[in-house]
Amino acid sequence: MGYGKNCSDHNAALAQSVGKLAGEMGISLAAGNVTGTFAHAFEGASGFRVANICIIEKHVQVTKPHRATEIFRTEDTFSKHSQIAQMAQAAIIIGGGGGSQLLLNHFLKNKTTVVAIEGSGGVADGRLPSEVLKAKTPQQAFDLLLKPKSKSVVESPFGMVQLTYNHFGLCEAKIISTAANPTADYDEFGLQLREYFSGKQQEFSGKIILHGTDFQRKVWQALLDIPYGRTLEYGELAQIIGDKNSSRAVGHAAGQNPIWVIVPCHRLIGKDGSLTGYAGGLEMKRQLLDLENRQTELPLF
Repeated sequence: MGYGKNCSDHNAALAQSVGKLAGEMGISLAAGNVTGTFAHAFEGASGFRVANICIIEKHVQVTKPHRATEIFRTEDTFSKHSQIAQMAQAAIIIGGGGGSQLLLNHFLKNKTTVVAIEGSGGVADGRLPSEVLKAKTPQQAFDLLLKPKSKSVVESPFGMVQLTYNHFGLCEAKIISTAANPTADYDEFGLQLREYFSGKQQEFSGKIILHGTDFQRKVWQALLDIPYGRTLEYGELAQIIGDKNSSRAVGHAAGQNPIWVIVPCHRLIGKDGSLTGYAGGLEMKRQLLDLENRQTELPLF
């Protein structure tokens, strides 16, 4: 079950009904919190002989009455969501925000049957589209959420850049060859890119989704950690992701990076410092690195 702003009170009756139904059927509830929506569900199931299990972070203080029959503590949120998803045979998500979305992703990865019920905020900071709620399988729902829902265009020194968004956030940024006019009112990433190319912005912020293989996501996540104005060798990044012999595969994954500049694959260089392997061409890579180097050089007095 999810949670979000005002979600607990808004969904109290619904959560209690779910808990009561689970208790009547002898089904245990597994949750990642012991307050709010979860507490209402546990209350509904409290009169039945079922184990209501909570997995919480070690630093979280447990409030009472929580009505959980078993409480386990874990080191971090990622582990908590992963553990819940592995334990559950099915899931009901009521409302919720970012935490519910992370949990949903784990359920989908484990091919768990998920029923999403719209609540105070829905999943992923907004209501799920109606076609997603009607999806017959988790994979079908996830595929619908990944579909592009909006696009914008921003100017760059290298041509027009098209930004594509799906339900989760920015999913693609690429230079387009076709003629297009820049969007009059730049969106969040469009404004940041304009500031980046003018030398006024060094870091990007906002929601992005990197959808690919596990290895690709590891590489792309590691790229996000390379600081502005710095470079990393392919072999060094391979060591960071725990596979020192994967330099060639790292280069291939970097070449498939779907979000140009914002995920900075241009900061990867060869072992001898050479500029190798860039989808936009080596001259573009050189210009991007020159732009960042100019902004990080100390002035001489």
